[in-house]
Amino acid sequence: MMVVEAYSAEMVRLILSMTFTGSILSGLLFILKPVIKEKLPETFQYYMWFPVVTALLVPVSRIMVIPVSGRSETAVWSTGDLARWIADTASAVSVNPVLTAQNESGQSIRQITCFPSVAVMLFAIWQTGMLMVLGFHLICYLIYVRRLARHNIRADRQEVELLQNLSEGDKGLRLYRNTMVETPVLIGFFRPAVILPDKAYGDVKLRHILLHEMTHRKRQDIFVKWLLIFAGAVHWFNPLVYFVRREMNKACELACDEAVIKGFTVSEMQQYGDTLIEVAADSIRKTPLSIAMFEDKKNLKERLGAIMKHRKYSRRTVTAAGVILVTMVCAVLGVSAMRGIEDGTGGNGYADNFPQPEAQKRIKGIELREALRDYDKKNIAEAYVLLSDMDGEITDAHILIICQEQDPGSEMQSGIRTLAAEELGLDIQNIFVEYMDAESFTSEEDV
Repeated sequence: MMVVEAYSAEMVRLILSMTFTGSILSGLLFILKPVIKEKLPETFQYYMWFPVVTALLVPVSRIMVIPVSGRSETAVWSTGDLARWIADTASAVSVNPVLTAQNESGQSIRQITCFPSVAVMLFAIWQTGMLMVLGFHLICYLIYVRRLARHNIRADRQEVELLQNLSEGDKGLRLYRNTMVETPVLIGFFRPAVILPDKAYGDVKLRHILLHEMTHRKRQDIFVKWLLIFAGAVHWFNPLVYFVRREMNKACELACDEAVIKGFTVSEMQQYGDTLIEVAADSIRKTPLSIAMFEDKKNLKERLGAIMKHRKYSRRTVTAAGVILVTMVCAVLGVSAMRGIEDGTGGNGYADNFPQPEAQKRIKGIELREALRDYDKKNIAEAYVLLSDMDGEITDAHILIICQEQDPGSEMQSGIRTLAAEELGLDIQNIFVEYMDAESFTSEEDV
């Protein structure tokens, strides 16, 4: 049970660390957006959100290994000090005295009841939410793809040839018409397909539509959309992630438009804008885990404005903006890594992502605690372990045993010390054990 609690606590800390880093970084970008909106290329404004997705999905404090010099030493504590330390910090399981039936003399018998830790409950809630959100999107996607497959019609020869010419021989991209869609759609990651509404498009408009979808294909925007869905599932409790997802979807379309019209004349830009207007005139139906050429009519004005204001940006401007962005990202990730160090060891040892020695010491303590509780389940109500180390090596163990009996026998005391020495690989003289009866322990907790 203790391994589950330790794992749950670590996972909760990890998720909160990622959501904290991603939230800070996305907040800075939202503040920066009005300043750079018309001063930098749309493609740059799209890719600048990628560090946010990375921060939401990659535990920075785990991959940035920063050793901190020093060693962890623990003084020999008295029984009272050890009990107070346990009551304040060590117990990951809630230990509460519960009144049970009375004995023959009429006195109430106290026993210790263990409840699931807060970390276990939080981890269970988070995992349930993540699976529900991810499952919802996947089920909707599978249902949608299955419905589309029933109504797919192979595009005519001219349309397929146009697609092949524009895609420079990319045979992995298929083209269909479908009565179920109302706007051009790119769907599928391993077997991508462009699906057109079953209506007639002029040659110029069809060319613009195919160029738009092919640009999404070349940039792997379907993969990015899957990442955003996954990030939204992992951080379902963080409302800011939904705003990030919406902003990235909008930035993706603006960047795609910019790439398509890069070599267009003013007249061709106007024709491309007419294509957007025609597509937007159709009613829009959201399509799960796909890319529609136009999903939101509210963004039509912004997209048309970006097309007409399109201009070339100097390399110096883009480079300066990139340097600023990288500096900002490094600063936020650096703060996150330092938080990982502080949260993991309190400044004594290594970052929590570094497996030695702090994490190993914690695991050893958990394993020993379980072994002690299993040694005599009838008599041992609870066991607490505090390990001391020097230069990464465990030197001694301080153990507090909460017993149902006030005076455990010498055989039990010897057996506990031997068990602890074997589990830790220490000499028996380095094992220090104190005993306390359950009633005294719970009474001290109440005080």
